[in-house]
Amino acid sequence: MVNATVREARLNLSRLLRLVENGEEVVIRNRQAPVARLVPVSAPTHRPFPDLTAFRRRLASRIRRQGRPVEQLVRADRDGRD
Repeated sequence: MVNATVREARLNLSRLLRLVENGEEVVIRNRQAPVARLVPVSAPTHRPFPDLTAFRRRLASRIRRQGRPVEQLVRADRDGRD
């Protein structure tokens, strides 16, 4: 862990950011009291697109049964999920 004063952080921000990019943690202090901590950003988690097979089957069966426009069916399905 690297410590820096507010003044040092202002003057050396690029250097401190490079340290953080390399996995270091930087604590910024104001008169010996810690006021901020710079840490690496965690990698975003990948959320796969959901499988829509069941939704498509449900929608297709409703279209065949009800004979309503698809727009109305989609809106009704969205309203039903709230």
